[in-house]
Parts: sequence; structure tokens; C-alpha cells
Amino acid sequence: MVELSSRHEGDRIVIELYPGDPIELGDLSSSFAALARMYERHYRHDGETAPKLYVTKLETGSVLMEIAPYAMIMGTLSIMDSAVIVADFTSRLWRGVVAFSGLPPAESVWIEPPSPEDALDIKEFTKPLLGKNGSALGIKHARYEKTEGERTVVVEYKFTESELNRAAINIDKALESPFMEEAENVPREQIKREVMLFIDQANRGPGKERGRTGDRGIIPDIYDKPLPVYFRKSFQNLKSQITREVNPLTSAFVVDVHVQYIRDEPRGYVVTDIHEVIPAGGTE
Repeated sequence: MVELSSRHEGDRIVIELYPGDPIELGDLSSSFAALARMYERHYRHDGETAPKLYVTKLETGSVLMEIAPYAMIMGTLSIMDSAVIVADFTSRLWRGVVAFSGLPPAESVWIEPPSPEDALDIKEFTKPLLGKNGSALGIKHARYEKTEGERTVVVEYKFTESELNRAAINIDKALESPFMEEAENVPREQIKREVMLFIDQANRGPGKERGRTGDRGIIPDIYDKPLPVYFRKSFQNLKSQITREVNPLTSAFVVDVHVQYIRDEPRGYVVTDIHEVIPAGGTE
């Protein structure tokens, strides 16, 4: 086993390609480039440069990569606080393949197809595996708790040869649709940073990441009616920050959210970070 490893604490995107047959080097390079394009498209905000994706570990056999976001800070390459970025990007890849593969999602929840740009890059990313007997794709969100510790898997998704081939065929069909050009102008998912959230309804259970939820809230800058509120799973336990020390129904919260759309209508919020809790009466 040949291994190039950089083991620091933190979160990683783990990509496992099982090609079944040898992969042409140009196809592999194009696959990685598509992954980088998709990442850059969604994690560059307000003209800022997104942290670059770096391969921190390689293994032979199947093609296995551990990937983490790094940025140049004061002339030094530094890993970012990557838990949310890795969780978001891992989920985005999974949802992109599932939307076209015909697979039912883990829970009874509608998954919106990705944008045309994402669809093209998802097909290019999976291209080295298409049409190859026994090929498979694995996507993981993994975490190193300690430098010397073992890796733990936070979430894992796997796709078979037939699922990947079906996704590629359906992507081609979707891109041939006469409505696709029109769909490019329809918002599908937007990231909004530091917006004010008011909780309209909160249940007693933990925050959910998908499915049915009793949590609802209003973000006046986006929509004036209550919508379902979800919470990205993280070590921060985001929902507890809303319910632990204040009355959530009389307080306000400055949050980062993913706004989920169906066509051009906002249908829900996924809270990814909480910057400030403003209790009833405001701050002194």
C-alpha cells in the first residue's frame, strides 16, 4: 500500500472510486477538475476567493482521496474550520447524484435536481466509472478527532454501477430539455449570511436535517411567512443554541442559512451557523 498522508484534526471529504477497469489518466484529471469547479461555484461568496480543495491522502487499489479546504493565510497554507463546508459539499454531491439516479432518498423528502452547471460537472466527475462492470462510487464525510487518533465516519453514501449509469443518462435527457435554459434563471438553493431569523414554532425534539419537522421560522429579508426550519448536523448542536438559554419564540437569531426553493418559491431554511442570539428586550 502506497500512502501519502497529512493527518491533522478536522473534517475531510473522502472520495472512493472503484472503476472495475483501468482509468485513463485524462478522464481522472477531468473528473477531479469537475469536482473542484462545483465546489468553487458554491463556496465563493461576495467576490471572495473560496478556500481551495487539497488532497491530504491518497491510497492505491481503488482511487481513494481525502480532501479538505485550505486557504493561504499570512503566507501559510492553513486548513479552514471545515466541518460545515465538508458537510455541505458532501451532501450536495449526494443529492446531485440521487436526483438523477432514480434512487429513493433516505427519508420521504423531495430532492430538487441540481443546476445545469452542477449536473454537467456531476456527470464529468463520475465519467471514469460509467459503463464499467462492477464500478462504484463512495462519498464520505469523515473526521479526525485527534492528530494521532482514528478517523470516524460522520455520514457515508454509496452508488452502484447501474445507479451511476442511470444518473448519466438522465442528466443527458435533462440537459436536452427545452426548459433547461429557462431553468437556469430559477433560483434553486441560495446561501444567505447573517440574516435575522424569528422562530414561529419550535418542538421539543432535536433539530432535523431533512424530512418532516415541527420547527418553523420567518426570515423577513427572504419571505414574510413561516417556513420549515432545519439544522445542519454539526458538533455545535445548532438547535440547542436556539432553545437552551432563551425563549426561542420571543428572541431573534442572526444566522447563516441555505434557502431551499421549489421553482421560484422559498420552501424552507437549513441553518448552517448561528452568529448571535438576541433575547427578548435586545442586548445592552
